[in-house]
Amino acid sequence: MEYIIETKDLEFSYPDGTQALKKLSVALTKGKKIAIIGPNGAGKTTLFLCLNGVYIPKKGQVAYGGKMMNYTKKEIREMRKNIGIVFQDANVQLFSANVFQEVSFGPMNMGLSKDEVRKKVEEALEKTDLSHLRDKPIHFLSGGQKKRVSIADILAMDPEVIFLDEPTAFIDPKTSSELMAFFDQLNQEGKTIVLSTHDMDKVYPWADYIFVMVDGMIIGEGVPQELFRDEKILARAGLEKPWIIEAYEALIKDKPHLAGEEIPRTKEGFFKLMLK
Repeated sequence: MEYIIETKDLEFSYPDGTQALKKLSVALTKGKKIAIIGPNGAGKTTLFLCLNGVYIPKKGQVAYGGKMMNYTKKEIREMRKNIGIVFQDANVQLFSANVFQEVSFGPMNMGLSKDEVRKKVEEALEKTDLSHLRDKPIHFLSGGQKKRVSIADILAMDPEVIFLDEPTAFIDPKTSSELMAFFDQLNQEGKTIVLSTHDMDKVYPWADYIFVMVDGMIIGEGVPQELFRDEKILARAGLEKPWIIEAYEALIKDKPHLAGEEIPRTKEGFFKLMLK
């Protein structure tokens, strides 16, 4: 198992004294789909910003690809190139006049030639299904389109790791499902995807591995089928079980012989189990 990012005893405090991260240790496996869940104020966004080089931790260690980070200017540039972050509110991230200009900003700052920049932007727009909107003003885009542009921003930099902070917030259910499928596609192309979310029904069938964060600390971790049946951790984090887990637990009470069956990850798998 190869870890692409590791932290040990990471600590970060804001200027007002609020301690957002408290001796946080986490290891993110390369090439996996990882979810970090927890209540508002748990420190998820702060963690992402520390691992992207936007914030510099007060204490603790961060390793990327096995190399310890000292947060020098050179290392921070490399972190931002290799570890992309998509913010919860796309309006915070987008600032250019139109889609093409927006997505070209990152590659241009990497010092690439005009031809290389254009190639990376075209590829990012094609992957996010935005080529037809390349000249459209940002302020005329829908919420879902803005979210895709913010993702294209990051893809144009070709990072190894993509952090997505509440990626399905502020968008409709259909667009949300399309985005989750798109994150699957990016993962299949070799990207390590790490997202935070409050949507347990979305994350349960999607994630390979889940961390639970509360009050700046990791309080639990595991594969979805096991983690979401841990009553103590869920109660401590104030989280609800995905409906599939609740339905499965109700089903095996009525049909105890199914308790040995594999816990379903999708609604199709659950309906199939009901027929046994």
